[in-house]
Amino acid sequence: MLIFEPLERWAKERPDREALVYGDRRYTFADYDREVNKVAKGLLKLGVKRGERVGLYIPNHPEFVFGYLACAKVGAAAVPVSWRFAPDEVKYILGHSDSCVVIMEPGFMDSDFIAKLNAVRDQLPELRQVVVIGSDEDVSKVPGAISYKDFLVEGPELDEELEARKAQVEEDDVALQLFTSGTTGVPKAPMLTHRNLVEYVKGQIDASDLTDDERLLMDIPNNHVGGAVMAILSMVYNGTTLVMLDTFIPQQVLQTIQKERITIVGQVPAQYILLFMQPDFDSYDLSSVKTAVISGAPVPPELITQIKERMGIIPYIGYGLTEVSGAVTFTRQDFPLEKIATTIGIPNPGIEIRIMDSERKEVPQGQTGEIAIRGAAVMKGYYKQPEATAAVFDEEGFFYTGDMGFVDEDGHLHILGRKKEMYIRGGENVYPPEVEDVLMKHPKVLFAAVVGYPDPVLGEKGRAYVVPQPGAEVTEEELREFCKQHLAEYKVPDQVVFRESLPLTPLGKVHKHALYEELKKEFEK
Repeated sequence: MLIFEPLERWAKERPDREALVYGDRRYTFADYDREVNKVAKGLLKLGVKRGERVGLYIPNHPEFVFGYLACAKVGAAAVPVSWRFAPDEVKYILGHSDSCVVIMEPGFMDSDFIAKLNAVRDQLPELRQVVVIGSDEDVSKVPGAISYKDFLVEGPELDEELEARKAQVEEDDVALQLFTSGTTGVPKAPMLTHRNLVEYVKGQIDASDLTDDERLLMDIPNNHVGGAVMAILSMVYNGTTLVMLDTFIPQQVLQTIQKERITIVGQVPAQYILLFMQPDFDSYDLSSVKTAVISGAPVPPELITQIKERMGIIPYIGYGLTEVSGAVTFTRQDFPLEKIATTIGIPNPGIEIRIMDSERKEVPQGQTGEIAIRGAAVMKGYYKQPEATAAVFDEEGFFYTGDMGFVDEDGHLHILGRKKEMYIRGGENVYPPEVEDVLMKHPKVLFAAVVGYPDPVLGEKGRAYVVPQPGAEVTEEELREFCKQHLAEYKVPDQVVFRESLPLTPLGKVHKHALYEELKKEFEK
């Protein structure tokens, strides 16, 4: 199956069902497919070939979704570009991907897309055409650009050519080219094929027990698998409704859940925490929500309890990466609460997981090693990076995630942290998420991030960066003593640094790379 085929099916079988909502803009499945076809024929008119890349410099707006599936129909790969990116990042994404066309808005919030693209346009030799969604004045600011309204092809023109192109598209063609977040280095570009994406979504729907009447709220970025795959494609495949928000604003999220009768919310832990911090949280009617998914970062057990007590549901905890198309393990609502609070679930259908040692040999059950994944959802490879691709696959086709974990006696996966984030204190391995989980249990702690830093005697020591709860006063000694009650001595942070905030990625994860860079400068002095 190809990722656009379910949309075409629903456009015929349930044409009048609501498919896509953004503010006051509402599209049925028939509307949705019609808009996608306009964009697809526009791409054909521009000469976009099968296998080429198309940049989508658009926030969480319907035009992004139309462009995404239109690329799939003509056999091209969609390349999302975050509205938060600086000019050099825009250049890297469009340049490394060899994007031949970019469809863009003029800007969003305080980000001027046109100024950013113009600043790097002469360094993008493969970029043949820019399409601007905006006024004639906006279009005129980009040399050689055309307007979106002139780009779209209405009516029957190019219908036959589109049908012919669709017939050429194969399951192993790349449909989506995301970039890794780069929290620990330069982003790489996993290539996700139609087969990867369809097989992933089938497993996600099965694991999370989605029904025929879902309404999913998408408030996470479209340049991450959480938005582009777990939200957009799951609703297309399931034939149910996607409700889009431009960005995460707690009050707007709560209002939208109530107004739109949202049934599924999928967010990272920080977003749930910020929702619960709203003083009027309990005044909203959130009774429609029956599925809450948490992924993208370690989940504090207290958050699970809060969701259960304040939303009346047991959340699904998911684990995955861009390279495997999304979250490939989930807990289930009928698991014991202890398993939900301490594990990241069991593999989705079609996914195999092994725990491997440093020599890439499988370790016995219960022992710690690197998590390796095999299945149809695993990427084709990194674009234009054959050495990086070879480094993460073994001869049996297992992808090595760089995450450390173990499988318990019941077959549930536990994650301990990134292989590169692990630090060795006096010969003992310390996994930061384990320490962060303990710190987050302290009632005066809002966020915590733990990293290793060099020490001449022990090799490395641990430093905790802590954001206290609003109005709370807490000391370093208080937190160290708290950790000693729950952790072995060598895992207790040697230092605690208090901050008003921590650097975050657009998805709401702590940007560990920024903390490492800070440490590097500190210890180079």
